[in-house]
Amino acid sequence: MQIPTLRQLAGRSPTLLVALLTAFLAPTALILSLPAVAEEGKGLVGFRADPNAPIEIEADTLEVEQNAQQATFIGNVDAIQGTMRLRSDRLVVTYAEKTAASTGGAGGTEITRIRATGDVHVMSEDDQSADGQWAIYEVAASEITMGDAVVLRQGDNVVRGNRLKIDLNTGQARVESAATPGTGTVENGSNGRVRGLFRVPEQ
Repeated sequence: MQIPTLRQLAGRSPTLLVALLTAFLAPTALILSLPAVAEEGKGLVGFRADPNAPIEIEADTLEVEQNAQQATFIGNVDAIQGTMRLRSDRLVVTYAEKTAASTGGAGGTEITRIRATGDVHVMSEDDQSADGQWAIYEVAASEITMGDAVVLRQGDNVVRGNRLKIDLNTGQARVESAATPGTGTVENGSNGRVRGLFRVPEQ
């Protein structure tokens, strides 16, 4: 995965075609295409999408921090990849210099982490969506985590939990609660169990 140089980023408008974010929305397709939902501790298997497809990103503001090696999209962030769409208040891309061994001495940069925060909403075709307050994609570990009052929807079916974890190597997803062991409650005192509501078609 390649990202533009800092000079190129700084010279563009907040509306960008950013190939550097190709790994973000593709993994979230796993969230949106779960055929069934299980209680905490049981795995869910989704599908894979093309991680090389480009993503178009719009935001009110783009900031580049060279020392921190981050590019930040702020305000009404709207990222689209094919039929997938992600909206959030803020999107931060962290990158690092590639090693000479991985590039044959050509240099360049690569993404290490992508984080979306603030009313994160992911939509897909077939009436599928996922909501949370934040989402993190760890590139090296091939893992994506979405958290804080996660809600998965497909048609009339709804699943609620505190955290969603996806292993991109296996395609397996897991919905978790945030209950304190032995108490059944989260830190704010509310019930932290995973909940699901499924509509059964009439015969």
